[in-house]
Amino acid sequence: MYAGRTTTTVTAPANTPMDLNAGKPDWRELAPLMGLVFILVLPTLMGGALIVANWPSEQRASGWSALWLGGGIVLVVVFGSFIWMLRRAISYEIISYQRRKDDWHDVALRKYELSDGMITAQQISEWSYSENDMRHVALTALWLIVAQPKSLSIEKLTRGPLLLNVDHRSFKLMDMTQDGAAGFLNMLARAGIVQGRGPRSAGTINIIDPRSAALKLLKEAAKNPAAIGAEDVQ
Repeated sequence: MYAGRTTTTVTAPANTPMDLNAGKPDWRELAPLMGLVFILVLPTLMGGALIVANWPSEQRASGWSALWLGGGIVLVVVFGSFIWMLRRAISYEIISYQRRKDDWHDVALRKYELSDGMITAQQISEWSYSENDMRHVALTALWLIVAQPKSLSIEKLTRGPLLLNVDHRSFKLMDMTQDGAAGFLNMLARAGIVQGRGPRSAGTINIIDPRSAALKLLKEAAKNPAAIGAEDVQ
């Protein structure tokens, strides 16, 4: 296997951006509210009874009847509004939670239908050059022949991946680390493809015959004991 890093990207329905249990009705909290509703029904019924008992008529036209009638109306309006408010709050807690859950289930089902129920995994491999692998050396020889760079340096080799340009399309061959780029330039110098390489000089490329240059590079790489030791590895 090539030496490098392998990244697997999985496409699947995303996790919900919110906790579906957030705002979930908790009966330990709702039960006291429901009990309070039943308690508030009593003064409301008392207010209704006062209204019925003191409703204006020829027999009940005193000031006390009007006072009790007003008190009954106040009881019905005040406690009735509290009952209505609590009822709406309890209903909202239950209905909004179910609605959020239904909406997210619809989104997940649409995603499931669009992907035919399949999870897509994409594997992307990024390989770093190693002179111990003859396949790496062969790819760099191919790149050297096709690209025919006018100059090479560690900075140029590590700036980006080695690209193979075919019919206005670029194909990535591999990446190079600084150590790999230095070793590659040293190998080119030993093979006679690069001349004048030194501690502070990358040297100049001298390729007259591309086929001959590639064979020289491969022969030089074959002298590497590590590459020889790996030749029988499956």
